[in-house]
Amino acid sequence: MYIKNTSETPFLSDINMVPLIDVALVLLIIFMIITPVMVLNSIQVQLPQSSSEKQAPTKNIIIALKPDGSVYLNNEPITPGLLTDKIILLMQQHPECVVIYADQKVDVALLVDVVDQVEAGGMHNISLTTERKHQSQATAPAS
Repeated sequence: MYIKNTSETPFLSDINMVPLIDVALVLLIIFMIITPVMVLNSIQVQLPQSSSEKQAPTKNIIIALKPDGSVYLNNEPITPGLLTDKIILLMQQHPECVVIYADQKVDVALLVDVVDQVEAGGMHNISLTTERKHQSQATAPAS
């Protein structure tokens, strides 16, 4: 069946690209915002709690320590013996500090060893990351 155009204007057979571009740009912005959060939280550790929590600097080296003794440098697994050499290489990028995300069940000896290796690599600005204590936990008496 053929429908005749009753108005004097011809049919537009072009595809309107503006809505497609709008949707693509919105998706691009969403992914740009979400990606750093996903990368930062890719290694799951249970952080110890502290009543004073400071914001981590933006240009830094990230080290994560898991309870099984595994060490991650910028979200990549690394053997603890190579940590000093990797820190020396990363120091060429002039980072502000090293941020250590150590699980609350990590052996203190491993944490001290990692801090020693970071300092041997030339970085002396080291930050240990914690979670903020809830107000009820901070004021509760120890039993």
